Amino acid sequence: MILLILLASSCRDVAGPVEGNTPGGSFVVWFNGLSGNADAYFVASDSLIVNAWSTGEAPNQIIEIDKGHFAVLSSLSAELRVFSCNTTGVTEKTIQFPSGSNPYSFCLAGDTGYSALCLTDSVAVFSIQSAGVTGMIHTRSNPSGIAYSGGKLFVGHANYPDASSLGGVSVINPVSGELIKWIDTGVNTHWLKLQTSGMIHCYSTTYTDNGKVTVINPETLEITAVIPCGGAPGEGIRINDNFISPDGWGSGGLVKYTETGDFTGIDLPFAATNLAVWGDTLFATSFGIAKVYMLDAQTFSVVDSLQAGGEGPQGIIAIDPGD
Repeated sequence: MILLILLASSCRDVAGPVEGNTPGGSFVVWFNGLSGNADAYFVASDSLIVNAWSTGEAPNQIIEIDKGHFAVLSSLSAELRVFSCNTTGVTEKTIQFPSGSNPYSFCLAGDTGYSALCLTDSVAVFSIQSAGVTGMIHTRSNPSGIAYSGGKLFVGHANYPDASSLGGVSVINPVSGELIKWIDTGVNTHWLKLQTSGMIHCYSTTYTDNGKVTVINPETLEITAVIPCGGAPGEGIRINDNFISPDGWGSGGLVKYTETGDFTGIDLPFAATNLAVWGDTLFATSFGIAKVYMLDAQTFSVVDSLQAGGEGPQGIIAIDPGD
């Protein structure tokens, strides 16, 4: 059994890794990109379990796939691992992509998944149920960000490895593989996210002053807003009527923006890498410090922190596994 310690907010001990049951209830889970593991913080019991799951090499994205499971995509080992929310130390399924393909991100449409393979200029089609790759879709160079909406795939294009890539978003028919439309969202559109508003947010940056977020209506395929925030905006999360994007690879703070184009910068005493929100608390990973900070979701002031169980904490999500 994993040793679970109920912790005072000023000093938390941690335990792991051993296969066993979790404390249950809502939790926040993040992966440590340089260590190939994932930690979990259980909110009700104030319990932190480090190295709760082993990911592949160089994990790059984490997504909840249903009420009882989440998955982590790893670039260097080219695999997607599926984990149970109720048991640590166990990998339930592994989907293997072509060696050296460098899968950058993935999205789901029911049981069918799509992963952008950055180094092979293609999108892998896979099944969660069978844990196998079922097809390939050819794309322009450097596919990186990916989202699915209304029977269409949206693929963002980065500036690596082909530095001449124009960036932007390809809208693709996932059945035929045909290009429906090309949308110019700027160089290095490396993250896409289907937001709860129904809009797709495209995050583009060259790590200078021209970083921006472009909002696309997935029904009309038109750009509805551009947020010229500069820096290196990352995947944003929604808090009330605003979206909060981490700028840990740029200015280090946060970008608060709306889908009408308004935005403001928020300074932080650390560089925020990725974000998740649960209740009134905003959780922010910090790659260089190996900590996860807990902030007031309204004032963005730091109220506490958690020590990561590995180096380079990055992707983070909040999960309510239900019953």
